[in-house]
Amino acid sequence: MLFKDNRLLFFDYRHIASLDNVSLTLNPPEKRGPCLCIEEPWELGHCRASNVVFYQGEYRLYYTVAPNRERAGADRIPRMLAFATSKDGMTWDRPNLGAMEFDGSKKNNITVTDSPPYAELCVFVDPDCPEEERFKCICHHPWQGLWLLASPDGIHFRKAHDGYILLHGTDNNMTVFWDPTIKKYRVYLRGGDNSREIMGWKGSRCVVYCETGDLTKPLPIDRNAPDPHDFGIERPGLDGKPVRPLPGINKELPRVLGMDEMDPPEADLYQLAGVHYAPDAYLGFPTLYWHYPGPPEGFINDGWLDLQFASSRDGRLWSRSPRASYVRLDRTGGLTWKQMHMVIGMAVQNGSIYQYYCGSKLSHGEGRTPEDRYASKVRQYAEGDPIALRLEQRMDGFVSADSAYTGGILVTRPFTLKHDRLCVNIDTSASGAARAALLDKNGLPIKGFSLEDSDFLQANDVCCELKWRGSSDLGKLKGKTVSLLLKSRSAKLFAVYPEPAAAEEALL
Repeated sequence: MLFKDNRLLFFDYRHIASLDNVSLTLNPPEKRGPCLCIEEPWELGHCRASNVVFYQGEYRLYYTVAPNRERAGADRIPRMLAFATSKDGMTWDRPNLGAMEFDGSKKNNITVTDSPPYAELCVFVDPDCPEEERFKCICHHPWQGLWLLASPDGIHFRKAHDGYILLHGTDNNMTVFWDPTIKKYRVYLRGGDNSREIMGWKGSRCVVYCETGDLTKPLPIDRNAPDPHDFGIERPGLDGKPVRPLPGINKELPRVLGMDEMDPPEADLYQLAGVHYAPDAYLGFPTLYWHYPGPPEGFINDGWLDLQFASSRDGRLWSRSPRASYVRLDRTGGLTWKQMHMVIGMAVQNGSIYQYYCGSKLSHGEGRTPEDRYASKVRQYAEGDPIALRLEQRMDGFVSADSAYTGGILVTRPFTLKHDRLCVNIDTSASGAARAALLDKNGLPIKGFSLEDSDFLQANDVCCELKWRGSSDLGKLKGKTVSLLLKSRSAKLFAVYPEPAAAEEALL
């Protein structure tokens, strides 16, 4: 969990009692460009960022790597896991781990993964387990399924159990984390919706979900679910011989995020990239895949991908409102002008949230033909290519409650004031302004804290103290249940902080 306090966030109406000329608005982050680029020979054959985790005072960005084929002397090279470190989330360095030998030397940032070959993975720090299993890594391969690795230090991983925890093909990065609110692991995987045909292909991508108290045991799925997926189309295995991938997931697990009638029929959705942001706030940044029209023979699996926004209050019921692109593709010729994927995890720094993504100038299946749907153009990795690019989002700035230029009023639902001051995350710019009132349980202004008592507020601040007659002291109201009425014009309200921790963290 990123924040432990009960801050009031406005990505839905959970904390809103009433609105008048106020609307909820999705706020895209600022693109800050590449923050980690290919430099080393073990990164030249494959490089994809996966997760950002915080551990012992620093951030780690885990990414999979492989040397190029000519250097390795093989057609298909198993991927390896590496990581970079950062104190501030902006500047990243490759630590010399001394763990894995490459080209006769252990001077590199490659971890040891005692594991079968994997395609995608998810690394996370588990706060509720023995130290020797502090780091968890869920691995996937389309013709092997899912399995679990564990590590005491995030450097030396070993297989944590015999066998596999799921014998289905899921593909792409999974989201897995321990949730202290339910005392279980939440697992979000790629699924397929067989009922929604897309571009001549039976089924479309979606996000499916399960939860478990033990990741060493098979995930709880409905093994008798109707309409199961067929086994995948044969493709070359690691040894070059044809292999038939495992069937995907249709109804074996509940679908929690997918497409509906508001979405383009050519598109589907997957890769949740979810984060447990606060006790009652789960945020996701799934990939929307818009498919090119396929040939008359059917689906060819090519198209463009960008990043969307999703939110949940309980981790099970998800919404994609407000609905729009959270991160849009670059202009033609840019580093990620045809596809992008969010890296799981965030960094917090100086009132900002840093997020990370990877992408490409190539479309999803560029170079594929009707004769060979797997013959996509192989991406040529080169020194200087970005491994990860950084996004900067205002603290709690994902969605804001925006008052009209002519003015509007927002009233929150009742909350307990746990601090002797009340802070808001707000941007009025120059043309906007606000005044605030505190209301009692009957919805009436509390004496001394009415709109008439309120100080004029004009600010762009992630932690702005509300004041009445020049004072922010709310000591006599601490522990009481109140509502906040904000009367404003042309203002963006991002969050309300009723607890001390929220105000302090917002100033990190």
